[in-house]
Amino acid sequence: MFNSRSYHVFLLPAVAVLACDLTEVEIPQGEPTVVVQAVMRPDLNQQFIVLEESFTGTVDYEFKVDAIIPIGGSPKKPIDGAVVTVANLDLPSDSCGNPVLFTRKPQAPLLFEMPGVYWGPPSCPTMRPGDRLELRVATTNGDTVSGTTSIPGMEGASLAIRADTLAFGSDSAMLFDRDQDTLRVWLEALAGRLMQLEIRRTGVIEITGAERLERGAKIFADTTALSVPGDALDVFGGGTGYDLFQAGRYYMLTAALSDINYYDFARSANNDFTGRGFINRLSGGTGVFGSLVATATPLKTTGVMDDEREGVYRLQGQVQGIDVDAELTIYLARSLEDAELSGFLNGDWVTTASGPGGAKVWVSRQVDLRSVEGSFEGQLLTVIVMQPAFEPGVMRQVLRGIRISGVPFRVTMADSAGLSSRGLGTLTATQR
Repeated sequence: MFNSRSYHVFLLPAVAVLACDLTEVEIPQGEPTVVVQAVMRPDLNQQFIVLEESFTGTVDYEFKVDAIIPIGGSPKKPIDGAVVTVANLDLPSDSCGNPVLFTRKPQAPLLFEMPGVYWGPPSCPTMRPGDRLELRVATTNGDTVSGTTSIPGMEGASLAIRADTLAFGSDSAMLFDRDQDTLRVWLEALAGRLMQLEIRRTGVIEITGAERLERGAKIFADTTALSVPGDALDVFGGGTGYDLFQAGRYYMLTAALSDINYYDFARSANNDFTGRGFINRLSGGTGVFGSLVATATPLKTTGVMDDEREGVYRLQGQVQGIDVDAELTIYLARSLEDAELSGFLNGDWVTTASGPGGAKVWVSRQVDLRSVEGSFEGQLLTVIVMQPAFEPGVMRQVLRGIRISGVPFRVTMADSAGLSSRGLGTLTATQR
């Protein structure tokens, strides 16, 4: 199948065509390599190491795993039966033991045994800022892998917007105007000076009703301070770039201080054609044995309203017999050709819950600045509200209406979870 690129066909002279003697070459299968994924986190209680074998080109591989491990996916070819140890080279008398043995059975509740995942004992090994850790892996096939990391240390992290300063780790979200403000972050380092700032959107609800973080952007710096303008574009997002910050959304900022191993691992990549570009600091294998410490804080993003469709809309009426009276603050995206919007919903809303005998009932629910998504197609407003519900666990409420400037207009609400959609009621929207 051809993609959207233009293709040109050239007619070559017959002599030139006959002169090309193409032969079929069989590429030999590669040798299996031990792949290690391990990032030691002194700010976490439990450490784990993932071991898998690289693909070699064989087609008879049938192992499948559906379990989710902490890195977000299962090992494709897990390595079991290996002896995995981590030693603190600067603390021979480590109370955890030296070296510390990592095993398949986690010694902590709510953690599960999974192929290729090796767990350390709780709070072990001991990791102090500046300590050097050594990894050693011995597989049943006779492969040995080793690597070292130096533990970074962070006394704290701060976020500044205009004259306001907030320490990372706070539950309160700092207000950030993406059109006028600049984000300034700095770390108080005890050991290490390699920084990663991760910006991820939050406020999205999964089927379980729990909020999750969406994939965002990562910024790397070899200093402990950096500034990010609010109107910055993610130039790797396709086209001319996408807003790094979009008004009407919550973001989670994670600031991390890392060692050189993780820093190089995260910012380098393997070229599909040449196989070069990835920075590997392991001996006898490939992957990463690194370390980092991290802290996070939420950010509420607003912006300048310069489109007549932006603003605050009051939504009133009844849905399934429940009174609704809420405010919807709408911002349009700046870096998109279409009129994608984000906003905050606040006030008396409606959802479902478990009633007598386990039956589904409609109830009133107070929402507090919940982030919503939608679009404007001309004056056609569409807003999607995702929120926990009785069944199937999340409700996808879709609001649609034709905006009339300066005049209240009707907005219909439908439940569009799954493949079906049914009307729930009608609200009146008034732009303030």
